[in-house]
Amino acid sequence: MPRNRRVARRTDALTRASVRRGVGPRPARPEEAPAEETPGRMRHLRSPATWLVGILLAVVTVTFQDVLAASVKTILPLDRVPDRLSPQDAIDVVEVRDVKEHGYYAVRDDPDGKILTQLTQSAWRQDPSFVDVGDAYWMITLQGRAAQQVRITDIVPELVGSPCKANLGGNLVQALSQGVMDVIPLQVAVDSPQPRLKASGKDGKAAEPFFTGPGAKHITLNQNETEAFIVHATSEKGYCRWRYRVRYEVGGSTAEMTIGAPGGEPFELTGELSDTSDYSHVYFSGLACRKASSPMPDKWYEQTGAEYARDQRRSGTPPCPKG
Repeated sequence: MPRNRRVARRTDALTRASVRRGVGPRPARPEEAPAEETPGRMRHLRSPATWLVGILLAVVTVTFQDVLAASVKTILPLDRVPDRLSPQDAIDVVEVRDVKEHGYYAVRDDPDGKILTQLTQSAWRQDPSFVDVGDAYWMITLQGRAAQQVRITDIVPELVGSPCKANLGGNLVQALSQGVMDVIPLQVAVDSPQPRLKASGKDGKAAEPFFTGPGAKHITLNQNETEAFIVHATSEKGYCRWRYRVRYEVGGSTAEMTIGAPGGEPFELTGELSDTSDYSHVYFSGLACRKASSPMPDKWYEQTGAEYARDQRRSGTPPCPKG
């Protein structure tokens, strides 16, 4: 007779034997794995409040950088601050303009006989063939570009090429004006051995050096500030060509720059010949002679140098030539 066998019941409980044999609950399939929850850091990054805080921090950072740069620029010399103007660029030449209202001009030659025609045009003074005789008036306008104040300590005329040469001859133009020239603050004799800018004397006093000497002065320029001054240059002994050398201080540094006539050309000035008859021709307006038919003639006249000198000797204001 068959024995009664004890029937073992299957359970999911882990026993030592089942662990050794690898028997146990079946692992869940990948698709059955529960979804992981979103990490807390990602939840904060997706928050609108986080974006708002980030924008505010960016604005504060940019503002702080601007304030810091401005502070450094104020304290340090310009040449030590990156991305800023160097001392060589601290001054801008806004304008150099001829403001001579009346006087004499020399024209080297006139092979085409066009001087008389040119004089009827308003822009004849800008023609480079006309050279100031005796004196010249130039208005120079400068502007400060640096964040710090620029202090101009000296302006010195420097001759171009060689010392002044013999006075120019050729033709002479006499231009008169009914206007009155304002007081000239600065003057310089460019044909002197050591030309220096001087302040024009007042009440009969002699002119004194402007930038040097016991009463030395200077010109200051703040950022975007402009300063204009007129230089009255004179020459009696020769024909001179020059530019101005400007020395200045800014941000603890010293620098120099050069100022020339329009187009960067040198300034030009010649003394007058001792005898007017030595000029080939002399051109003058009706203001320099006496015309019976009109008290204010606007016509230009032409004479040889000898004829002009003869008439000037006869009378201080000779009659206007006929024809």
